[in-house]
Amino acid sequence: MAVGDSYKKRMLGAHRGDLEPKDKDIEHVETLDGSEEKPGRVRAANRKVKRHLRRFWCCYLIGGIVFLAIFLPIFFIYIIPAIAQRIVDDTDLPVYGANIVDPTPDTITFSLDTALTVPKGLKVRTDPLALHLFNRDVKPMKPYLQVNLASYTLDGHTDMHVTQADTKIEDEDEFVKTLSNAVYSRNFTMSAQGKTLAHLGALKAGLTLDKDVELAGLDKLRGFSIPSARLLIPAEDDGTNLRGQAILPNHSIVTFALGNVTLNLKSKDLVIGQALIQNVVLHPGNNTLDLSGHLDIKTVLDNLGTILENNKDALPQGNIELSASGNQTVYHGKHIPYFERVLNNLTITTSMPIMKLLLDTVQGLLGNENNNGSFLDDLAGMGDTLANITNVLDGLDLS
Repeated sequence: MAVGDSYKKRMLGAHRGDLEPKDKDIEHVETLDGSEEKPGRVRAANRKVKRHLRRFWCCYLIGGIVFLAIFLPIFFIYIIPAIAQRIVDDTDLPVYGANIVDPTPDTITFSLDTALTVPKGLKVRTDPLALHLFNRDVKPMKPYLQVNLASYTLDGHTDMHVTQADTKIEDEDEFVKTLSNAVYSRNFTMSAQGKTLAHLGALKAGLTLDKDVELAGLDKLRGFSIPSARLLIPAEDDGTNLRGQAILPNHSIVTFALGNVTLNLKSKDLVIGQALIQNVVLHPGNNTLDLSGHLDIKTVLDNLGTILENNKDALPQGNIELSASGNQTVYHGKHIPYFERVLNNLTITTSMPIMKLLLDTVQGLLGNENNNGSFLDDLAGMGDTLANITNVLDGLDLS
């Protein structure tokens, strides 16, 4: 065998066979993404991770324990209470009704209907809560009432009710300020604050309830009226010469038990008598109450010119204007100072039809409505203007 043949056999690629002819198309495909090698690299990396974990597992265990030892106390001590407090802060404290009844000079019976709402699926039990009522604009805080709420289990929307007898008035000035806002304003704000402990299963969290609740006020008894009144001639043995009915509106959701309220009857600033309304309980809505009193006829006659001047706008309409302000408030024989301080600064005014006052007076004079029904019907049909008053007087026979 020639040397050249031996050399060819040892050449690289000597056994590949003949190359394709030059005139044929050649397709050359290269794989660039290395996908064939990827499984191998993953297996190698996994083996490396396993070797690392087998070598350093103790370090990771200690690190995890240290992390939990730091994180769990923070979670239970700070994060859970913060979440619970945020829920309370975002929850309204609606007031559906309240009662201030059985007053004494330094206590009341206070009741409150309210509710708290927590997210559905969350059940929270609270410890008893001492709720302090105060005025937000007074610093430092001066509570005027403390209302003790029992333990409750909050599950979604939970109604809460408390009735507390002999609730001590802790600060009369602040209580009077709140009552004044309630009586004089269309709306007023009641602030409440208290702290309790909430139980979420085995977990505990301290909570602070700090709310401002806006409520409808009495708006100066807007709508006050005296739908009927009559003069008594002669006066009764105790001097009473005036009887009638008064409508006292209560636009709020708070019920007030005031007791026996004595009012000064006035024409503008001139006091012309007093009226007594007994056993006053102002429920929400209109309250129709009987009144009796004494109209000082001498004062009226001595100041007739002033009274006519005070009524110069009302008289052409056939009306007389009458005002009332607080004089005293007595409950079970005791003066109630905080109610007196509020009502004695309140003046309420109404207009009364003169014809109505005259007719009611005449009806009282005649005494028996059945025997004089047709006469009174004729009077009632004559209207309320001043022009008819003379006609009515001319038709009366008081002999």
